[in-house]
Amino acid sequence: MKKLLCLLLFTFILTACNSSKMSITEIQNIPNKVQEIINPDYQLQWINNIDKNASYIIFHSTDDVTADLEVVDNILNVKLDSTGQKNNELKMYVYKLNRGDAEFDTINVKVNGQDTPIDSLTGF
Repeated sequence: MKKLLCLLLFTFILTACNSSKMSITEIQNIPNKVQEIINPDYQLQWINNIDKNASYIIFHSTDDVTADLEVVDNILNVKLDSTGQKNNELKMYVYKLNRGDAEFDTINVKVNGQDTPIDSLTGF
């Protein structure tokens, strides 16, 4: 009985870790393949990793930036907002977007509420 409970608990933990919920997180350890593609001349880049069902959003700003997601009518809104804290130099923010099971056919990036074009869209 004890083994069965341990097995069920282990299965539950694995299932929770493989959650298919869409999320966005800022990352510090940038994968090598992503680093090779980043162009510092672009303000906003989108890099798809097709094998991992993930994307990387690279955004350069002199402000501190936070990121959030919202799906409305099959449109993924990626919201990048400055917190008002200015830096003296341009900083690169790298966000990893796990798409999960979210269904959308359009991507819209909003910087401080304004629709912003993506300078480069690439993948590997």
